[in-house]
Amino acid sequence: MARGGDPVPNYRQDFPDFTPTVYLNCAYQGPFPRATVARIHDAIELKCHPERVVERDYFDPPDRVRERLARLIGAAPEEIALTNSATQGVGIAAEGLEFHAGDEVVVASTNFPSNLFTWLHLRRRGVRVNVVQPRDGFIHLEDVGRALSSQTRILALDWVSYTTGVRIDLAAFGELAHRHGALFVVDGTQGVGAIEVNVHDLPFDVMAVAGYKWLLGPYGTGFAYLSSEVQNRLELRVVNWLSTEGADEFDELPIEDLTLPRAARIFDVPETANFLNLYALEASLEYVERVGVPTVHRHCEGLLERLREGLRSRGLTLSAAAVPEHSSTILGFQAGSLEATAGIHARLEREHISVSLRQGMIRVSPYLYNDEADIERLLAVAGGG
Repeated sequence: MARGGDPVPNYRQDFPDFTPTVYLNCAYQGPFPRATVARIHDAIELKCHPERVVERDYFDPPDRVRERLARLIGAAPEEIALTNSATQGVGIAAEGLEFHAGDEVVVASTNFPSNLFTWLHLRRRGVRVNVVQPRDGFIHLEDVGRALSSQTRILALDWVSYTTGVRIDLAAFGELAHRHGALFVVDGTQGVGAIEVNVHDLPFDVMAVAGYKWLLGPYGTGFAYLSSEVQNRLELRVVNWLSTEGADEFDELPIEDLTLPRAARIFDVPETANFLNLYALEASLEYVERVGVPTVHRHCEGLLERLREGLRSRGLTLSAAAVPEHSSTILGFQAGSLEATAGIHARLEREHISVSLRQGMIRVSPYLYNDEADIERLLAVAGGG
């Protein structure tokens, strides 16, 4: 029963039937809710009948999605750029800021490639990229502090580790970056939608998010939060005509007096109003907003608590995400060797239990459609029972 004696909603009915698979892999691909599938059919119908497409179909859906994303993270719509990936979001900062030879960037070796390779690529400009290694499964504040200097322009970290589920203290790392005069760039893909966050309460400068995981959106969607201060420092490399002032007056597009709004939308992915993607993303965001991020987090945390207990009792080693202050909606575990861990993963696959194997660790990431029976089934297989 839910609080107040009300029955617990049956979230599983909101999603397609995964039978015979137990899907515990939302950190890999967040599935579409049924409502999203229905909205995609609406988009397909629109594309099948282009005679029904009107000019507002190019401008209204991006605005609606932008507003929902802003509410989700406590931002203003003017601070949200619609992207096709976390890579593009990080790239807005990496390519838009002015770097000189001798400038420094600090990253973690555990960052997802979206928030790692883009920065490493700056070495071609003479930028020094300092890579911090984890200790005991964590990126430690003091290690990052030693890597920062007066030449550091960027500290780029992942909010939640895609391999282990370890969640960093955004406030502590952001304040550390700002004390050194650096911008704080975060990949929030494995946290946003599953853990509450308010960017205006934290020392964020840029946050890039892919939309196909905890936001349950299509592959090829995402967004970037760009603080107002950062926007003033970013060079726009390519103009998306849909983002110019007066773009909605298609027959009177400005030429000589081209003006760009003071808003993050000037960094939107071109052809922003992708009907299939935006209709789907909007529907999924509606779902996440309706059930509430606290509900998602509470439900997943309850399942992972049972998982932690069961894995420990079977002698398996948990990732550092088992430490409460670093927990998320992802948990990694491993056996005594890489071979034994791979063997457990193979057994889980044979028994139709979908999880991921990431850098020698089995990653489990439940969602609202999972229940304790799913966790018990995983434990039975993982423990050899």
